[in-house]
Amino acid sequence: EAPTLGAAARAPGPRAPLRGRLRVPLRAAARRQPGPQWRSLLALGSGTRSGSSAAAWRTHYRAVHNGTHAIEYSGALQVGNQTFSVIFDTGSDRLIIPGAGCTSKACQTHRLYSSNKSSIASPPSELDLRKVSFGAGHVVGFEAEDRVCLDGACAQVSFVEALEESDQPFTDAAFDGVLGLSLTLRSSATRKSSVLDALVDAGVIAHAQFSVFMARDFHSGLSEISFGAADLGHAAEPSIWARLSEPGFWQLSLSELTVGGKSLGLCEHKGNASARGGLEPMLPNGTNVSTFFGKMCCRTLSEFEHEERCQYPETYTGWRSKTVDSGTVLAQYSDGRVAVKMHDGCVQKVPRRWLSLPNGCRGDGTIEAVLDTGSSLIMGPRPIVEKLLGAIGVKENCTNQDLGGLPALALTLRDGGRDLILGPGDYMDILSLEDGVFCWPHFIAAPETGKGAALVLGMPFLRAYYTTFDAEGKRVGFARAKHKQEQAGRQARLRSVALHSRRPPSFDSNLAAALRTEHWAG
Repeated sequence: EAPTLGAAARAPGPRAPLRGRLRVPLRAAARRQPGPQWRSLLALGSGTRSGSSAAAWRTHYRAVHNGTHAIEYSGALQVGNQTFSVIFDTGSDRLIIPGAGCTSKACQTHRLYSSNKSSIASPPSELDLRKVSFGAGHVVGFEAEDRVCLDGACAQVSFVEALEESDQPFTDAAFDGVLGLSLTLRSSATRKSSVLDALVDAGVIAHAQFSVFMARDFHSGLSEISFGAADLGHAAEPSIWARLSEPGFWQLSLSELTVGGKSLGLCEHKGNASARGGLEPMLPNGTNVSTFFGKMCCRTLSEFEHEERCQYPETYTGWRSKTVDSGTVLAQYSDGRVAVKMHDGCVQKVPRRWLSLPNGCRGDGTIEAVLDTGSSLIMGPRPIVEKLLGAIGVKENCTNQDLGGLPALALTLRDGGRDLILGPGDYMDILSLEDGVFCWPHFIAAPETGKGAALVLGMPFLRAYYTTFDAEGKRVGFARAKHKQEQAGRQARLRSVALHSRRPPSFDSNLAAALRTEHWAG
């Protein structure tokens, strides 16, 4: 039998028996921020609206869609003998819990960790302060260590005990802390810094992997994250696997996007043969690019002819800066690399795929995609999002459009060439009122990520695909999600749910493809 919560407060004993899968239910909770907009959102019920009320609802809905986040998914874990709610974030790599010494306003609205309540907590490294930044805020704290338990299984984990939290996004959050699940690149990281690795080392799960199922009905209680093994009951088909394209990130390469079977033609493939297969796009000298590898060293073009320094092969997997910078292409080489002059004059020779182009593509002709459990929309570079919306061709007032003919969106994986399909019910919010029908796609333009231009596949995608994150194999698996309990009697009902995003604030919905003259808001 796996350790119980009571066992977490005692001194560590023998390893817990191996369990195939740990299961943590994800609970949807409203943010605690008051205000008429939030209350009106919760008060919405079913039924047809007409006249000025329909117009007011439409205006309010548009505002909510564009800027308000209201619902957050969180799960429970225990640190020592204390229970906390956390969000599971694939965009960060630390477990962060607010500490008893935190005086920030955000900390005062949540449960606080106290090492005095645990008999096995290690003394904190109070002189070793850490700052963890998010898209919409930050946390400052010190390293602490204690027993952490998920679904009754425990491991010794190093985490950040927060002394300071920014107001956004934490003050009004319904969760206490953050459990980061990205693949760490920090030189100071240990196996205990990763909850996933710590669970494997403690012998409670066999594999460093987790799977996410997001139910379409957030009130159903069916959403969950599982550790150690996938629950095939959530999968309607075998998984499609793709290798990660960036070390440390749940990121993969797409070869193209198609809408209604027609390629958007986003990234021209022509030029030199690529070691990765296919053709590299030509990057004329003088092309303005965004770089995301930092200034690792500096040479001149002539020095590249007789020196190996500042020349990075495509197979390089070492440290690279997360800072996005600007640069200009000075020269390109037959081996698929280019010489780039940074804004400060530094010249480096790097693979084409380390560059982001003004059209949102990478220098090697790929479109990068990042999987993010904390994003409520599908975000991306403005040129790509504008082409997507143009190809879908739906207007906000879509009363006179053939909604039955809305196209499917296909994301083609570069690794293996398989397609991941999103139907209109996955990427579109459709609202039927007495004075018209209104459509809101789940796409929004956003700034570049820390690793350059990329599509950010958030909750709309994760509801469509049961996704397995395999840290051991450095790959991700996608299976069409099986929403079995939700299908009966609900396939033709409109679903709308506001979901929380820490980068940037947004509203998210998931809907059935068919249309009815009612709006279901839970």
